[in-house]
Amino acid sequence: MDLNLFRVFASIYETRNLTESAKRLHKTQPAISNALSRLREQLGDPLFVHGGNQMNPTPYADELINSVEQGLSLLDRSVERAEDFNPAQARKNLRISIGDIGEAILLPSFFRVLHEEAPHVTLQSYQVERRQVFNLLASNDIDFAVDIPLSYDDHHIRQFSLYSDRQVCAVSKKHPFAKQPTLSLEDYLTSEHIHVSRRRRGGGVADIGLGKIGAKRESIVRMQHYHGAFALLDHSNLLLTVPYSLAQMYNCHYFELPFDAPTLDLNLYWHSSSEQSALSRWARGKLLEVAPIG
Repeated sequence: MDLNLFRVFASIYETRNLTESAKRLHKTQPAISNALSRLREQLGDPLFVHGGNQMNPTPYADELINSVEQGLSLLDRSVERAEDFNPAQARKNLRISIGDIGEAILLPSFFRVLHEEAPHVTLQSYQVERRQVFNLLASNDIDFAVDIPLSYDDHHIRQFSLYSDRQVCAVSKKHPFAKQPTLSLEDYLTSEHIHVSRRRRGGGVADIGLGKIGAKRESIVRMQHYHGAFALLDHSNLLLTVPYSLAQMYNCHYFELPFDAPTLDLNLYWHSSSEQSALSRWARGKLLEVAPIG
């Protein structure tokens, strides 16, 4: 039920007059009459009847008014508290579904913000199956999800672009290529690669770019996590294609790719039920602030 209908009800009960209620609520009289009609229909009671040049409440309206006024007062106080939100006083365990890259690039800076500005807000991150993300947001089992751009039919899901970064090719600083100023396409294609993916098969963004020019690379090691991939990179002559922001975090040498490859794009997702939550709005803003520019 539209809560604004109860504001109309409370105003009519107080003024006993549709015209006066319209003035108080900054509405037209037809709008107030329409709201009253809807409320009568939904509650199954006339609520007010004309008599003595005023709108007189029915017995049911007399019974209802105290609950309505208490509910509206509680709602108004909640809105005021949201407007006066103080992150230092907030207490919450924020649950974020996020992958390896997002966790490494976004969460350290976000945690520092929480530690400094919202010390009682704790952070829990884990990656759920992509097909479960929207259901878990809807059931409030997670507060946010950070993932690649996804298509979905649920109009209750909200999102904005959080991070976009180009791909580079990382090598060990002991690799022979590290002495070169650039990396050629021939060097890239004739080398052996580490490919990072949670999936058991399939390529990545680099393979998409190579496919557009009819080329293919050889990946001899497939790993789940980038931290392990960089550890292996440091002890091998393998190549690792990664987002630029991630390469900067490790002791490696990196080149611009000798071909065009798609960027890595990450979006922040949340459910509309948390749209008006002051803490959720604050956390969303801070995540956007700490996201690096790739």
